[in-house]
Amino acid sequence: MSVKAQGNGGSCETLVSKCEIPIIDLAHMGTERCPQKGVVKQVAAKLVKALSEKGLALLVNHGIPDCKMKAVYRSLDRFCELPKKSREKYEFISPCSHGYKKPETDQYNVTEKEARHEYIICGGDNNVMPDDDVPDFRATVDELAKDMKQLSTMLLAALSIGLEQPGDFFLRKHSHILEDGNDSTMRIIYYPPSALSESGTMRYGPRCDCGTFTLIAQDCEGGLEIQSPNGERWGRVGHLPGAILVTTGDSLARWTKQQLPSLKHRVVVPEHCGRGRHSIGFFIHPDDNVIIEPCDTQISIPSQEPTICRLQKKKRGVLTAYHHLQRRFRETYAS
Repeated sequence: MSVKAQGNGGSCETLVSKCEIPIIDLAHMGTERCPQKGVVKQVAAKLVKALSEKGLALLVNHGIPDCKMKAVYRSLDRFCELPKKSREKYEFISPCSHGYKKPETDQYNVTEKEARHEYIICGGDNNVMPDDDVPDFRATVDELAKDMKQLSTMLLAALSIGLEQPGDFFLRKHSHILEDGNDSTMRIIYYPPSALSESGTMRYGPRCDCGTFTLIAQDCEGGLEIQSPNGERWGRVGHLPGAILVTTGDSLARWTKQQLPSLKHRVVVPEHCGRGRHSIGFFIHPDDNVIIEPCDTQISIPSQEPTICRLQKKKRGVLTAYHHLQRRFRETYAS
């Protein structure tokens, strides 16, 4: 089934190139153990604003080197090159939620037989890694998972402050990330080059994530699309080198009485699909015994200036430092 992106036209514009995704600079926060309170408050305000208005944001200067993500991509590539019988030793078998998921078995991919290799890492000590067949697979995956977990705890703290809750409000509800008693997972995904499917064919989705939030890292091959909050159109996300996308999940939407909406997303075959596509999803869930009750926080969204006023300000060269930084990020990296 072909699902051409609406509004992209032939130029293949993306939400990044059209400046429709907020960019949040995590410098001096990121994976730091003890970031300054002032920095956390600034990030908290921007994060809540972005998720309430857009449902997603791009995180830059998050402290996770791009080389760690590429090392994980290479490890998965080597795993996918193994003979089928070798890969089968590590297959995902229900009710276990860890291991290799071979192509054409995903319940969300019901319209196309698109090849999609996935390795799932979850909590507990029973994770089996293919180190016998792919040396250092566990080392590269564990190193990235550790950084992703630390970044997630920083975002949980920022969300608590941004929603006017105690600083440890969400941390207490997510105290066992990637441990027993918590369903958080890291999913490493590889889509081989698509020789059979036409551009716009659905590869995965559409769906909303059911957890608190999701961190998504992806290479430049593209194809990830987000549905607008009103459900009227799909927009291609685009690529910002080194950035990590954060999207709201259903649990956080429920905690905030839908003030931080959870948006549907999907993956389609991009216009130019000469190489395989890699992505990493870090899905944050509350601990299993946590009761999700809506908070009393009322998020106030300031009224926006008319478009003509914003344009006049740009013509006069009047920009805040934050807007200047946003513009330079996009001018330098947007694609």
